[in-house]
Amino acid sequence: MVVLAELLGLGASVVPPLVGGRQWWLIYSWPNDAWDTYSPGWWIMLSAGEVNAKARRLLTQCQAWICYLAFGCAYSALFVLGVSTESNIILALFWPVNAFMLGMLVRFPLLARLPGWIACLAGFIAAILIIGYGLVDGAKLAACNFGVVAVGYIVLSRFSRVDQRLERPISVLYLFAAMLAASVYAGIANSLLGGPVFGAQEPATAFRYWFSVEILNQVAILPMILAFPEDRQWSRHLPLILHEQAPIVVLVVSAAAGVLFGGLAALAFPVPALFLCAISYRVFLTALLTFAYCAWTIVATTLGYIGLPTDNQLLVLSISMGRALVTLGPLIISTTTATRNEVLDQLRCLAAEREIVSNELEHRIKNVFALFNGLISLSVRDNPDSGPFADTLRNRLVALQHAHSLILAGSATPGGIGGLTSLKKVISVLLRPYEGGAERQSIVDGDDAFIDSGIVTLMALVFHELATNSIKHGALSDPRGVLEVHVRHSIDQLRIKWTEKAPRPNSQLGVSDTGFGSKLLDLTIKSQLRGFYTRTWAAGQMDIDIVLPGKLFHALKSTCGSEQ
Repeated sequence: MVVLAELLGLGASVVPPLVGGRQWWLIYSWPNDAWDTYSPGWWIMLSAGEVNAKARRLLTQCQAWICYLAFGCAYSALFVLGVSTESNIILALFWPVNAFMLGMLVRFPLLARLPGWIACLAGFIAAILIIGYGLVDGAKLAACNFGVVAVGYIVLSRFSRVDQRLERPISVLYLFAAMLAASVYAGIANSLLGGPVFGAQEPATAFRYWFSVEILNQVAILPMILAFPEDRQWSRHLPLILHEQAPIVVLVVSAAAGVLFGGLAALAFPVPALFLCAISYRVFLTALLTFAYCAWTIVATTLGYIGLPTDNQLLVLSISMGRALVTLGPLIISTTTATRNEVLDQLRCLAAEREIVSNELEHRIKNVFALFNGLISLSVRDNPDSGPFADTLRNRLVALQHAHSLILAGSATPGGIGGLTSLKKVISVLLRPYEGGAERQSIVDGDDAFIDSGIVTLMALVFHELATNSIKHGALSDPRGVLEVHVRHSIDQLRIKWTEKAPRPNSQLGVSDTGFGSKLLDLTIKSQLRGFYTRTWAAGQMDIDIVLPGKLFHALKSTCGSEQ
């Protein structure tokens, strides 16, 4: 227990007494900057839970310092590796240290704190001592390299976390803007200050060279680090199913084919496969594959599998820049595809929620109709003479319930064939609640057509509104009125003629061009179904001629008779 107390930095004497049946730790403490400061000689009493909390805090701090140490060591190793490639004109383009540091600072905010910068500075000093550069050369290199990282970090810090993680198509452009700013600084700093790496160069040559080197490495490395997934999201990024690995196989085969054919054109062989991977995979795996493509081009050209003129540094830079910029295309496609998939997932969720709400609403309406039927039955018990009237009312309520089911869920009515629904059957179901025997008659005749579930809802809304308006103001409001619906279907169009006849003085049958019904017809027929309609009046008669595109409907090979 004394060892535990010393490990926690809390004291030199620990006595575990029992107070009130609870385990406590009695600790004699001295001042410790890592925790709260206690005066020497004070006895403090901590519960077991408090000791565990302090232990977790100590472990977290130790893990943070381990991360800083590993960060500094990685920086030092990459710096030495970059300097060691200066003898080869192609390998000399590999300078990953700045892109690595910038990506880690942005992706992991813990490393962006002051200890993270100090760790990289310590790693830089260690690398300078290993390589054997002097104080002046080391200062120049520090100004160039840490300045590049600082400029890139300042630019990237202005963007949201979503853009830093490359979760939107515009994020790649933001990232490229930060790369440009950092690369411009690298070119200017190295052209002005010079440095021991890769020998002395003219200012213009130094600017072009170091600008290109920074762009090349940041395009290859930064996206891979920034899109690094969270701890629990690896399964979403890796192709775990066999058929999902096909794009990677195509990429490997195309790279092998490029080596087989040789020449500068071999660098373009894997590009179509990269676009295929961008469509198939998430951003991190796409960035990882683009990094692998860049590494492949360096290895293949260095080993001579791809012929690249090594005596012309300007040509080498130009080809390498073109290769790097090509890799931005798959990243943009991958982020666009990821955004599209997220939108589709949200639409699926909304569709599922809409279906649940629709089913719940339909269920509640059914309960309301059941309640009405129950009230009618109770009322008939007290007045047996009203039995026929109650039966008629029940039948109309049932028909009205079927009509509402069509509007709410767009479900297929009886008479559907192969998942399609008869248009005449839909109209008949919607008019059935308003039929009243011989004194109130509705007729549906002419051709028939089949409609799918998506059109059922729209058509049900149209005819339900027309029937509701007719029962309020039109032919169905008059016992002597007659409603006729005639359907005529051809290849190009479907024509529905809605005719109301009522012997009343008002020639317009109470219909307004500015009411809700007219707005619903405009929205449904004109905007959604891409058709049109006209309304005409005569003495005691109103005709509504609806014309819809024929491609929305499937013709019946036989015509049906009229339905009463």
